Amino acid sequence: MSDASPPSTGPDAEGPTLRAEGLTVGYGGAPVVQDVTIRARPGQLTAIVGPNGAGKSTLLKGIAGVLRCSSGRTLLGSDDVTNLSSERLIRLGISYVPQVSNVFPSLTVRENLEMGAYIVRTHIKERIDELCTMFPDLKSSVHRPARTLSGGQRMMLALARGLMVHPKVLLLDEPTAGLAPMVVDLVWEHVLAIRASGPAVLVVEQNTRRSLRDADWGYVLTNGKNNLEGPGPELLADKDLVRLYIGG
Repeated sequence: MSDASPPSTGPDAEGPTLRAEGLTVGYGGAPVVQDVTIRARPGQLTAIVGPNGAGKSTLLKGIAGVLRCSSGRTLLGSDDVTNLSSERLIRLGISYVPQVSNVFPSLTVRENLEMGAYIVRTHIKERIDELCTMFPDLKSSVHRPARTLSGGQRMMLALARGLMVHPKVLLLDEPTAGLAPMVVDLVWEHVLAIRASGPAVLVVEQNTRRSLRDADWGYVLTNGKNNLEGPGPELLADKDLVRLYIGG
């Protein structure tokens, strides 16, 4: 939709930008994602949207080190981080929150947060206190096992775990999937608050209208390839795009 690059403005525009260049990713057979290029800037929300099966979550897993990229590269600033382990990526500042299996059900909320800070040596209690203030539902449930939380509370815990390491980039895979509408609104408010705090936020989201409305930049994937890109609201205003990929 747009030939322009994502804008460089934001609360931390001088921080590292995440760039995926020509990534090809799959599960061992034919690639699911082919030659995809995206960029996520600090202090901005970048949305990846498209029809089911377009390869959105697969792309995110390739960036996050969960799946191996067979070609292309991922850069954090000037550093090539392609195919590094998830642990190495976390140490470099890239935190990934998957759609499922994103908390430890048998551990308490506090224990989950402590696990999220396993690479951190100092100020863990202070960071937990900060995040419990940011996510009030967690503060009142800090000693409860995660399995006793509601779906929305579990996602808030997953977000908080991802933030324990003060990431430069936060990768979110379908953060509102399966949640009630009121809870979706609350979780999305937290996503926007995280963006405002400075990191680059790259999100795959089933609620295409919501994500494009608030996205600084959006990418539309179809059949595992780049199709369109541009400012989120501009993409949402494209009637043909809405008809083809969103509906309604």
